[in-house]
Amino acid sequence: MKKLFKLTLVLMFTFLLVGCKSNNISKISYESFKEKIDKKESLILFFGESDILENTLNNVLNEYDLKAYKIKVSSLDDDQLLELKSIIDYEEPSICFIKDGVNPTILTNITDEYVREETIINTLKNLEFIKEKN
Repeated sequence: MKKLFKLTLVLMFTFLLVGCKSNNISKISYESFKEKIDKKESLILFFGESDILENTLNNVLNEYDLKAYKIKVSSLDDDQLLELKSIIDYEEPSICFIKDGVNPTILTNITDEYVREETIINTLKNLEFIKEKN
């Protein structure tokens, strides 16, 4: 009986951690990214591999019902990499922002060492991805 109870608890806990959160970070092709830039769209971008950074970003995205995109830089050719670097100054891993088709400043980028939900939320509010309710 105790084993069944423990197993049930472990399964419920695992389901809560894994099953209840959606991932709002989608992979995007370079071509799709370029189309969005040409249309002057605003984007939240995730570069690199960092579970802490990605999970923290995803928590904020879930809370505010936002979407972010992940570009697999390693799959880009040299011309695409040069063009990407001319559009956005990023490092890996980091969260970067495009506002109306332009990266406002490298100072808005968020890296591992500064990752906190509050930092992401404040940046999203400053760049008007999150609208303040009056």
